[in-house]
Amino acid sequence: MESTPPLPAPPADLLGRLVKLGVIVGIALRLWEYSTLRDLYMDETALLTNLVGVPVFDFAHELKQDQLAPPGFLVVERLLVRLPIASHAAGRLLPLACGILSMLLVAPLARRYVDRLAVPIAVWMLALSDHLIYYSAEIKPYMGDLVGAMATLLLAVPPEPGEPTRRRFRALAAWGVIAPWFSFPVVFVLAGVGLHLMARAWRTDGKRGLATAAAVGAAWVVSFLGCFLVSRSIVSQRDFLWVWWNFAFLPIPPRSWLDARFTIETIANVFINPGSVLTPFGFIPTAILASLLAAIGAASLGRRWRGGLFVVLAPLAVHLAVSALRQYPFHGRLILSLVPTYHLLLVEGMAAVGRRTRPWATLALAVIFLGGQAGDIAWEQVVMPKNRSRPFDTHGDLKNDLLDELDYRRKLQEKQRDRAQRSPSP
Repeated sequence: MESTPPLPAPPADLLGRLVKLGVIVGIALRLWEYSTLRDLYMDETALLTNLVGVPVFDFAHELKQDQLAPPGFLVVERLLVRLPIASHAAGRLLPLACGILSMLLVAPLARRYVDRLAVPIAVWMLALSDHLIYYSAEIKPYMGDLVGAMATLLLAVPPEPGEPTRRRFRALAAWGVIAPWFSFPVVFVLAGVGLHLMARAWRTDGKRGLATAAAVGAAWVVSFLGCFLVSRSIVSQRDFLWVWWNFAFLPIPPRSWLDARFTIETIANVFINPGSVLTPFGFIPTAILASLLAAIGAASLGRRWRGGLFVVLAPLAVHLAVSALRQYPFHGRLILSLVPTYHLLLVEGMAAVGRRTRPWATLALAVIFLGGQAGDIAWEQVVMPKNRSRPFDTHGDLKNDLLDELDYRRKLQEKQRDRAQRSPSP
């Protein structure tokens, strides 16, 4: 536990009201995004060709137009598009349900891991995350990745340290078998949770506990392998997906300064895309400030609870490892499962700053970040609603992010240097 004095505790009912209001706002924004029934994005149109008119359990044929989605997601979507409503409205019901569920899970999840004063901030950060609002109305499995990660982290630890864990252990065991069929990256979260589970079982119950935890982990692995084999059988044999995402396989270990710089920038970019963490100061200052606060949050959580820090950070470590092995891209909409890691560490850092300085410092930081997110929401939902349709860029991103900003600045500097070299000497 930290030796610094705690922040003066505000009334519990005030924190509770802030949490409830944040949940309501977050759900309302997701329902509003769905209700607009915006035009289909190109990937949605492509995925629908594998849903409409296709047998529910058809896994004997390759998915058309270079699409890939978890088998369980495909089954549910093929059932939904049979509803007597427009196919794109029906297909977006599952992402919408996941978006709403994420808002219901965020407060219980935050209470497991972060300072109680950080819980309302975590709720509001998720509520005002524009990427997550958008993907709550897109026919893709991304929001399932987010909910899968949140549910896994939630089940990983009991609400109270002394609470009986047998029921939770059984729920976690069953969840680990089911979840990989609905989300690919949830496996990376389960990997960290599984290691933590075995270490804790060994510490509390010795060899017997370790054997039980290892058996659960083995069941998870078998389930994942089954999902992997089914998914590999239906993915296109063309190399389009690997070529498209080639930029997102991180050069770890780096072979040059450029490799190291790109990796660091890509890791920091997760705050911006898909985390939607924003301030009024622009992408670069926001990423630097968020990274510093997350580092403070990691130190704070580690001093208070090393096991919790391991569980929260493990998904990031596994994501980086599989990206380095060129098995899964590390970028944007494919890593929504990392949003809980980034948000939890960030809000814990805000609370830790307030504990070490003054209480108002936490409030000021929360206002800076939530104000930036609220401004982005206002721009997207009010000022520019007709342009909400997702544009196409080389990364398929929803909008520009930190990497785009840095790339633009470097190209501008190169042009200025070239212009200076071509200009005649005085």
